[in-house]
Amino acid sequence: MKKQSLIIASSLLGITASASLAMAEVNQPQEIIMRPLTTPGGQITVAGDLAFLIIPDVDTGIGLGIGGSYGVDDNIEVGAAYGLSLAPEFEAKGDFRVEAAYRIMDGNLAVAADVSTGYDLFSESIDPLALGARVRFRLNDQLAIQSGGGQLRIALDGDVKPITLGLPVGVAYQASPQIHAFVNTELANISISDSETLVFGADYIPLAVGAFFSPSNTMDLGGAISWFDLKEASDFIAITLAARLHM
Repeated sequence: MKKQSLIIASSLLGITASASLAMAEVNQPQEIIMRPLTTPGGQITVAGDLAFLIIPDVDTGIGLGIGGSYGVDDNIEVGAAYGLSLAPEFEAKGDFRVEAAYRIMDGNLAVAADVSTGYDLFSESIDPLALGARVRFRLNDQLAIQSGGGQLRIALDGDVKPITLGLPVGVAYQASPQIHAFVNTELANISISDSETLVFGADYIPLAVGAFFSPSNTMDLGGAISWFDLKEASDFIAITLAARLHM
């Protein structure tokens, strides 16, 4: 398992090294906070995420996610991703997801509608349909309030099909052209049917803190630490390492 992790890490380093050598003509600023919310027309973004799930008294889980997005034009983005388990046991059958987004407006207030779903090959089940909007409001060139999209989730499989509305919110800070930091949480997860409403503070406290380093507008390297619920399960932690290559 250690050998597999080293191979994956080497692959991600290889991707980022190639990006630094090939300064492609990419139609987006170096500063992440200034970029459009959808992939620019004709551009391809390739992504790799290595995630470690730490649960006390249980084996640490390791997952790998790979994917990409393509800008059909400056408004329409399509993409796909595949996630699989590396530990505690390797499982090639993973979750395959597809997504699309449409840029509604750009500028200090940026909005892009998005939709995604997928299929889990391991459990042979359809992923929930996620609908929503990516939203970012720039207070200035360094500070923004944002929401990641996919707020409405509609279950498509199983005897019980819950429908929920999440209210994710975050703050982004562009410390320099190269460094982009963020803090994300969720104000509530509202039950529309067959679920339970959770409210930040009263029922749960989800939190994610992370940053990206962008040596150019063609490459982003990042990491984040996440707590699913600081209120009841503060020792359940996820650590994610990420690489993005824009071509």
